[in-house]
Amino acid sequence: MQYYHCRWKIITLFFVALTFISSTASAQDKLLFSGFAFSGNYENRKELYPYSSTVELLKSDNGQPLLNKVFYEKIKSRPHEDARLTTELGRIGQGNQITVAFALTYEKVEYMELDGHLLLFLGINANVLAFDRASKQLIAAYPLRIRYHDTVNQRLSDEQIVVLFKKLYLTNELGINPFDEWLNKFAGITFKGRHTKYLQVKNIDIEPEALKMVTANNQSPKALKNLIANELESSIASTNNIPIIPWSPGEVVGRVMALRFCDGNTFNLNLPNPDYEVDFALRAFRGTEVEGAYSKQKIYRTLGTIKIYEPGSKKYLLNENIYNTQIVTLAKAYDAKIEDWEQYKKTLNELLYDTSKQFSSVNSGWIKEHASRGAEAINTFHDASKKIDQLK
Repeated sequence: MQYYHCRWKIITLFFVALTFISSTASAQDKLLFSGFAFSGNYENRKELYPYSSTVELLKSDNGQPLLNKVFYEKIKSRPHEDARLTTELGRIGQGNQITVAFALTYEKVEYMELDGHLLLFLGINANVLAFDRASKQLIAAYPLRIRYHDTVNQRLSDEQIVVLFKKLYLTNELGINPFDEWLNKFAGITFKGRHTKYLQVKNIDIEPEALKMVTANNQSPKALKNLIANELESSIASTNNIPIIPWSPGEVVGRVMALRFCDGNTFNLNLPNPDYEVDFALRAFRGTEVEGAYSKQKIYRTLGTIKIYEPGSKKYLLNENIYNTQIVTLAKAYDAKIEDWEQYKKTLNELLYDTSKQFSSVNSGWIKEHASRGAEAINTFHDASKKIDQLK
């Protein structure tokens, strides 16, 4: 009897030991969560992120950054995502060092007049950023975009816009929350360690004809380049389910990207060399009007060039002139008015998004209608699609 009792104790202790080892391994396999971070040099945050940086200064009752507090609460409310993350950063060299963060890359505030109404648009671009904390090496970045719009009586003051950004980050009062969107994106990602191949949006160019339209509408060419790069990398990543190397002009020196976290931690993240680079040139905006008896049609066209190539190679995997056209019909009886520049931007964004979709599933009909070479461009899109498929 005593023999069996001891044997049972040994088995029990062995089982407990296995459970402890399993739990320890499970804890080590969890991803480290670093919270909210600004991409780029922190000294430039007020220029790059004037409203988000104001929200960042808010503290909770215990002195913790309010952004991180709300983010942690969001995680705890989602058991599946919570099980994959730990907010207790381990020692360097011990356990899993894969760290994930919300990395802000872009914010915008814009207005548009439409049919006698003034519309306000708020935009936030960010990355689900994964990196090795020990080596400070980028593993993957998955972009996401948050958009909010509302009708306003007049242009808002900076203080009023800050209030909206507070609601956007800290509540769900506006119907959307950046941290919820980050967790939605994170839920569908499986991190497999370092990727073997990477893609990066490299160069954005605005050619003279397009530049005339940009300056005529009192737009900043630098801001437009930033917008194009963010929209292009977000579109490529989301439609093809691949990570990217973040595009950050003027903020990346020597393939190092600066990060500054809400809790005050700062460090430089080493970026891998891209295997494929993407260039986009905005060639022109063109438009016309067609008058009818009871309505008029306004036609907006955006022309661009997209290139995909291996760095250092003079051979392009893809080099195609592309364009997109939008036709807006306005009833004369309602004296409808629209802002031309906003329609051109909408046409541009559609062009970037629809072009990116071709790398996942080539649509011959779309290419015939939107590539300058028509059907002759189909094979090059197929070739580019095969290359991008290797990044998954």
